[in-house]
Amino acid sequence: MSEVNKIRERIIVETVITNQDYLIPMNSVFLFAVITLAIFTVNLSYAQLGVDNTTDKKAFQIIGLNSPLIQKISDKGIYNITLKSGQSPFLSGLNFEIVFLNASSRNMDTPASGAESNTTTDTPSASGLTIPSVVEHVIPVKSFDVAITSNDGKELFKKTDEIPRGGRILENVNLNGYTGNITISLYNIVPDSGITDIIKKQLQVSNDTAVVDSAKFQTEVLKS
Repeated sequence: MSEVNKIRERIIVETVITNQDYLIPMNSVFLFAVITLAIFTVNLSYAQLGVDNTTDKKAFQIIGLNSPLIQKISDKGIYNITLKSGQSPFLSGLNFEIVFLNASSRNMDTPASGAESNTTTDTPSASGLTIPSVVEHVIPVKSFDVAITSNDGKELFKKTDEIPRGGRILENVNLNGYTGNITISLYNIVPDSGITDIIKKQLQVSNDTAVVDSAKFQTEVLKS
């Protein structure tokens, strides 16, 4: 064998040995990276599962007032104010509708003269409430204020200058997880200017008298 061939064989052998020595540590590094990534993925999945479980539990909880239908005559006897509450998802907050009916309409299906009449089927999608079709004699209201306080007097919610449409409005309230007894206060209830004179005649008050009404509801927020 010539000297040139011997040199070539020695170079080939050294190259193979060198490549094998290089491949062994590279394989180890690759295997370590795969194992580390797998452990990280498993831990991330468990952490995400814990978060999703908490969210899912809240998503399945429902919230609402202790009665789907609450009615009360306002302090000056102008309105029969009705609260309609259904069960809604906990994450969406407390949903209820406020309807300002004629005070002479003690029952929602009893006709009364001198007020607007609407025949409706109330199905507010946000509240999950379904009320059969009834004749409602609604009094248009210009504006009012609303506040919700807890059993110990802490203010949980407040809005001013609420403007109903056709004497009704849907409220969405975030109580920050509170459940229990509450007081819903409606105040500074101002009738629409188109019926102010009619109300004054019914109350037998002078034209200079401001017709501002109010009402309070004692109820309870339930979660299940």
